[in-house]
Parts: sequence; C-alpha cells; structure tokens
Amino acid sequence: MISVSINNNIVSGPEEQLIPAHLSYGQYMYDQLKKGGNEIALVSAETSESVTYRELLENSVSVAVELQKLGLKKGDLVSLSCENRFEFVPAALGVIFSGGILSTWNITYSTGELVHLLHITKPKFIFVSPITALNIQESCKEVPYDIKLILFGEDEVIPALMYNNLIKLKVNVDDFTLTDVNGKEDPVAVMCSSGTTGLPKGVMLTHVNFLTLTQHMRFYYDASKLKGKHDIINALSLIPWFHAYGFITTMATIAMHKKIVFLIRFDEKQFLETIQNYKINATTIVPPLAVFLAKHPLVPKYDLSSLNEVWCGAAPLSSEIQRAISKRTGLNFIKQGYGLTEVTMACCVDLTGGEKIGSCGTPAPGMKIKVLDIESGQKLGPGKEGELWIKSPLTMKGYMGDKAASEALFDSEGYVRTGDIGYYDKDGFFYIVDRLKELIKYKGFQVAPAEIEALLLQHKGVAECGVIGKPDELAGELPLAFVVRQPGSNVSEEELVKYIASKVSPAKHLRGGVIFIDEIPKNQSGKILRRELKKMLLTPKSKL
Repeated sequence: MISVSINNNIVSGPEEQLIPAHLSYGQYMYDQLKKGGNEIALVSAETSESVTYRELLENSVSVAVELQKLGLKKGDLVSLSCENRFEFVPAALGVIFSGGILSTWNITYSTGELVHLLHITKPKFIFVSPITALNIQESCKEVPYDIKLILFGEDEVIPALMYNNLIKLKVNVDDFTLTDVNGKEDPVAVMCSSGTTGLPKGVMLTHVNFLTLTQHMRFYYDASKLKGKHDIINALSLIPWFHAYGFITTMATIAMHKKIVFLIRFDEKQFLETIQNYKINATTIVPPLAVFLAKHPLVPKYDLSSLNEVWCGAAPLSSEIQRAISKRTGLNFIKQGYGLTEVTMACCVDLTGGEKIGSCGTPAPGMKIKVLDIESGQKLGPGKEGELWIKSPLTMKGYMGDKAASEALFDSEGYVRTGDIGYYDKDGFFYIVDRLKELIKYKGFQVAPAEIEALLLQHKGVAECGVIGKPDELAGELPLAFVVRQPGSNVSEEELVKYIASKVSPAKHLRGGVIFIDEIPKNQSGKILRRELKKMLLTPKSKL
C-alpha cells in the first residue's frame, strides 16, 4: 500500500519533496527537452509525422525570442486556443520561456464565454488554429483594446501574424537565457475552470505548482511501474491539451522522455488502431472512453495487450465499468484519479492493483484531505460521507480578477473547498459519491445550471425554469431543463433546445431535453430544489 496516515480525522499523503521557490518551470522544461536530444517526442497518429525533443526546444526558443521582439514582457498573458497539434507545445513553452503567463482556452467556447475570458485575462497575443481563428477574431472585436493573433498552419484564414514566420529564424538554444521568475509567487498559467456562475474562471497556477505536479506524476509512474513490473515507452494523448488535465499530464510525460502519440479527436477505429500499431503502454482517459472500452463491439477485434497503464479522471468511474474493461481487454486495472484545477488537478491517484476498486486512491504527496459534515462542519471519520476539503502545495494562487471568489474558496486553515461529497476508508482511500456543487458533468466538462437557466429566462415563452443533469451512461450527465411556460405561450421543446444551442458551447446544449411542468419546486428563500426535480425524472408521469 502507498504511504498514508490518518490523524485527527485528517488523511495525509506521503511526505512532499520540497521544491525551492526560486525554480522556474520554464527552465525545467528547457533542460528536459535538451536532455531528450534527437529522440522522438511527439507523433501524430493521423499523419505519422513526428518531431524530436531538439526540434521542440529550438521552436520553443524561437517563439520566445520573437514574442519578446514583438513586445512581450514578463507577466504579460498570452492565450492559446487550438486542437492538439505540433505547434501547441512550442507556442506554450515559448510563452513560458519568455516570462509570460499562458492561458489555454477550450476550442468550443462561445463568443460570450470568450469575451468574458478576454475581460478577465486581457491577453497581449492569442495563438489560434484555422478552426478557432474566426471565433476568436469576432470575440476580440467586443473588447476595447488591441490583441495580436498568431495563426498556426499555412493558410491565412484571417489577418494575423503567422506562427511559421516566428520559427523561421533558428536561434542557438545554448545562447538563450530564460526570463527569471519567482517560482512560488509568479503565475505560469491561467487555466479555465467553471464556477457556479457557469462562466469560466481563470485559475492562476504558479511555476512551483507545475513543478510539484510534474514531480508527483513521476512519483505515480515510478510507483506503478515498480508494482506492475513494467515500463512505459509509448504513451497515447487524446485528452485535449487546452484542458488542464490534458495539458499538465502531457507536459509531465514529455519531461519524462516518453514518446507521445497524439490524436486530434476521438475516432473509434483510429483510437484502437493507434494503441495496436504503436504498441501504446499508457494513456489517460475520461469515463465515456472507459464505457467505450467496456462495451463497444469493435474493441475485441484489436490487440490492446501493450497497454499496462490507463488512468481515468475528470469524473467518477463506476467499479462495474472498471471490472468490465479488465475482463474484456485483459488490462489488469484502470486506475482512477481525482482532482480539480484549483489544486493543479491530481489530488488522489489509486496506485493499487485493483484491491480498492471504485476508489480514486490516496492523497498525493504533501496533501491533506478532511471530510466535513455538511450540516455541522465537523471532521468525519472513516466511512462517513461529507464534503472534501484539501490542503496542498498544489493549491492555486487564486482566481484572476476575482479576489472575493478566491477568498471564499478557503477556510481559516488554508483548506480548499471542493464541493464534492465522498468518504475515506480505514486505509485512507477516498471514494467520490456525489457533488455538493450544482454543476453538471457532461463528458468531463462542467456545465453550470445557473447559466442555462439565465438564458432560458430571457426567452419570451419561458416563465420559470430549473436545469439539472439527467444521468447518462456514456456522457455522465446530460443537461435537462424543466420549464414553466409563460401564460399563452406554446413554446416547444425543439425551439428551446435550438435556442440554447445557439447561445452556448456544445457541452451546454440541452441534450437531456425539456420537460414542461406547472411549477418549479423552490425553498422558502426562492432557491430551486434540484433534488426535487431529479425525483421528478424518476416518476412515470414525467414526459420524457
């Protein structure tokens, strides 16, 4: 078992190996790329093209030098919105090498969400690909300051600086000096996390946050390899790199000199072929992909025997699905992890061989977790469900531009409120059973009911509404709206579904549908009783 201790109803992970606060995440990545030399770092599963560590380093340094020539200074923020592609890593590291702050943005964000982020982060530059360029360009017109766009690819789909021109002049990487930073205080990235309002919040993470998480990833890999008596040579990356989960795990894997084969999007056949053809040893997935591995008829037709490390995160995974995958593929065990962007992702990882199926594991090094009774706030012992609170060296610096929300997240002891309901057993293994938050989890994306409700209430045919997550085996939850029509209105389900789809990003679409009712259940203070709405889903009278 992994080292864990329980004292005074606080569960602590193994001792943290402290990182000097002056260290730079950029310097660390620079050194690791340099050590990688001419070994292959990234391979595109779609095209079979590849790049070496040396090429990544040269392009990253070239981007840094050119950004500085264009006026980027330490502490300036640069955004990046694109799918998984070769340019992503040098663009991201180029920003970090030059002392800038990186913010990666979901490629499906709507104009409203992008404008909100532009106001919070005020980027000096935004890297875009042809699939995000037009949306970003339109959003930039809504803010009163100049933002330069840098475009990936060969085609000038919008007026912009071209990335390929930034890397034309090859710089001697040995002559390059990275911008000095204070690792503990200076943000290296602003990652996006949905708050209860539904609009993205900018989570500020420091250089030490990223360095610590990278160190934890190495700890997880080493512990797992030792237990399983296997090695990891080839890793598959499918989680979008704009997502904190995908970005941080991919960068940490690059730093460990594992060859990463990446996919731009999930395609059933290509996903399985990539594992088979490249003899993939490790990958990170989300629950919908786990369901695919457990149930899809294509899976048994492929040789997945090279896989020995599969980690699942972003939402809870049922023990039934875990067992089904092992039985069907021969993979020993899918490991669950638990985390949140505000604590630099991974808080717990299960490093057993399946002895604690259904658990998301034990606390990470240096991490303390307490479970509080929802009503009394008292610390709970093993087996008792309550809200998880976490204290860690990985805790965020704060939400950019929202000091009040940042302060509200912490208690007097420095623990971060997670909004998740769970418990731990006598060995210190955690199990997530529910969410205190009202956020809906659709395929790992957070969807806030309040945002969809606010938009529905703007429709002339809607008097009242309440939005909940409808359970779905593949997606986790589907956003579903209960609606009270305005008197005299005959607004239809189809009309409201299309209306919301026109206003928000795809994860927030009303895929669960609309149910028309006479009254929305509320408490005395007017708060929607979502538990009552969820009960209504189970009644035979519900018109689904």
